[in-house]
Amino acid sequence: MKINKDKLVLQLLKNITEYSNLDDALLNSLSQLKINEDKYYEIKQELFPKGLSSLMNELNLIINAKLSKEKKPTRFKNFKVNEKIKYFVIRRLLIFQNLVNKKKFFKRILKPNSILGSNKILFKIADEIWFLSGDKSTDYNYYTKRIILMKVYAITFSFFVFDNTKNLEKTKKFLDKEISVVLKFGNFKNKIKNTIKF
Repeated sequence: MKINKDKLVLQLLKNITEYSNLDDALLNSLSQLKINEDKYYEIKQELFPKGLSSLMNELNLIINAKLSKEKKPTRFKNFKVNEKIKYFVIRRLLIFQNLVNKKKFFKRILKPNSILGSNKILFKIADEIWFLSGDKSTDYNYYTKRIILMKVYAITFSFFVFDNTKNLEKTKKFLDKEISVVLKFGNFKNKIKNTIKF
């Protein structure tokens, strides 16, 4: 029997917030999808070897796939880089919101043993957003840009979890402020570099 990986992951995402551990949530998901429980260990080892971190990674891949298939705004090519970043951050959050109970899932990923995995996923998210925005840097700026975006995404995500406004209007305003702070800091650094000569 061929297993639909995405379907299983999405079912597990629905169940993970209702169970105290991944094992019970996975077993329940297999039952709901009428997948033989004999496949449990094989599936867990193949798809979720690192537990919740693996599940978060699979969720990230699903969101990436959906995002890459979406039709972009008509004037997207004329967007400034920061506008492209904002666009992809909000689109990711909207897709996430449609797939997961965000408040319950947020509580799960805040557990200490999930923090390291969360940081790895955040870097992958930042890397994907920069890639979709057209970034081709390969120097030290490559990591600097992604680390900064990781922080912006993480704090925006924390705000988004409790935003119940239509189309995430409050989150959009919050993200605008965060991006503005980063841009101002970048301009400040450039002024310092131009002023101080070695």
